[in-house]
Order: sequence, then C-alpha cells, then structure tokens
Amino acid sequence: MFSRIFIAIIVIVAVPYYWLLLDARTGSVPARPIDIAAIRKLADQIPGQRPVSIEYAPLAVRRMPGTLLVAGGGLQTHTVAKDAYRLVTPGGDTVIDVGPTRAQAADVNFDQFDDRARSAVDRWMRDAKRILFTHEHPDFVGAFIASDAFDSLAPKVIVSRRQADVMEHMRSGVASGGTQIVSSDQAEAIAPGIVFIPAPGHSVGSQFIYVKLASGREYLFVGDTATMQRNVSWIRPRSRLASSWQGGEDRDAVIGHLKGLAQLATAAPGVTIVYGGDVSWLQTRRGGPGFTSAFRYGSQDSSESNEETEQSSLK
Repeated sequence: MFSRIFIAIIVIVAVPYYWLLLDARTGSVPARPIDIAAIRKLADQIPGQRPVSIEYAPLAVRRMPGTLLVAGGGLQTHTVAKDAYRLVTPGGDTVIDVGPTRAQAADVNFDQFDDRARSAVDRWMRDAKRILFTHEHPDFVGAFIASDAFDSLAPKVIVSRRQADVMEHMRSGVASGGTQIVSSDQAEAIAPGIVFIPAPGHSVGSQFIYVKLASGREYLFVGDTATMQRNVSWIRPRSRLASSWQGGEDRDAVIGHLKGLAQLATAAPGVTIVYGGDVSWLQTRRGGPGFTSAFRYGSQDSSESNEETEQSSLK
C-alpha cells in the first residue's frame, strides 16, 4: 500500500513538472524559414544613410531558472534583462523596444531597475526619428504607452497592424494618434537598412527586425521569440509555465520560428541574432553582438554612477 501511494505521489508531481517545465519536444513542426536574400534586397530598397552603430540600455534585471525560458534548461538561474536599443544613424536615430517603467517591471517580478537607464531611453525616444517594437507586450512597449510625451512620440512610432490593434487596448490613440501602421502579412522595408519580418507566435504582433549597418554588419532582433541564445542553439521554446504567464503564445509557431532561426544561423553566419534578454550572451566579447552600454546590470540605486558610466564608456 505504501509503495502504491509513493508511486502515485511521484506521478502526481512528476507529470505536471515535466509538462510545464521540461517538455521541449518539437516533433513534426515544420521550420518557418527566413529568406535572407529577399530580406537583404529589401534592406537596400530605401536609399539613405544606414545605422552606423548600436547601443543598448539594460533597464530591468532579474535571475530566473534556466528551464523557465528554455524548456528543460535546468534549475540553475540565469540573468535576464529588459533592454532597449538605439541604432545610431546620421540624420536620425532609430530605437528598438523601449522597455518597461519601474512599475511595469515590478509587475513581471524584475526586482532590479535602473532609473538612470530609464531616463536615457526616454531621451532616446524624444530625440529619435523612429521607434520600433519586436512585439507588443508591456515589458517591451510599456514606457511608450505610459509616457507623458505620448502625443509627441506617437508620430515616430512604426508598428504592424497586429501590434497597433493590441496596443490600442493599452492606450487609446495608438492606432489613431499618428502612428505609422504597416502590413502584418509580409516583410517590409521601414528605413535604409531596416526591415520588418512578421513572426507571429510569441504574440500576435511578434516580428523580427533586420538591421544592416553602414559597415555591412547584419543583425536580426527577434524579441521574446528567442529570449535566450539556447532557444535557438538547442531549438527549444520557453516552458509552458513561462508561456502561461503572458498567455496567447502559439507554441508550434514559436517552434517553427526557432527552427527557421537555427537554419539561418547555419546558412548565414554573418547575421547576428539578437536575443530578447540573454545577458550573458549580450555581454560576452566572443560571440556577442559587440554593442555598447553605458549602464551596469543589476544597479538597484539609480543615483550610483561614476564618470565612466556617464560618458557611456562601459562595454
């Protein structure tokens, strides 16, 4: 009798644990390939000055068990961040993903927040020529939605139709306040060297943003379709438990995109995939993107600064 009870307890605990945190089967889900030749052609379609460099600002940081964001990735914790990016461009910068406010970060349990970085990204938005988003979740678009300068920022924002429809429910005026709305159904050139690639799955408005610098270096910002490098290198989606937090994720679609990204990494190694929040990858000198940051990860006190950080010299 005892052994049966013991086995029953094991089954009751183990089956949900496996289903929610470990199951990484991709099965017969087909890859969703990326036609990089067509994307490169689109990137050259609009004449003008392409971005010359990329900066990032880590806004919020927390540690999470690996298996949450990479199914079966183990219980060792990893640092995850909410980042914003600035494409430095002669004639007008582009901002990709503006991140959350302090309150919005706390809502998703990010316990370290850099107010100094938040102020810097708010300046980026004010000074930018255009603002883009990899997807429409509050931890990526929230600071725009909540901004006191919303009316002046909206005309700079370029979103897909699916993103606009969702964001309109967050704040009235996103779809009617002067934002530029493009198709959600096909890749489209947005600016010199910048292309939107629809990739619904993690959210209905998820998209990849291809960037080609003036130097010829290529990047693909993929947001939370692949939060961590291992999502692509191992071809494993986030756990079902993590997916349930935000809801609405199409797991098969995400798996298809991960397979497509893995194919791209092999076929076009010159294209650097920019993951949605992988701090270790972002900061590594070998294999990382080589972006520049002026802010330390994990700074809880925004008043703590030094001459180096103020001069944007931290790498």
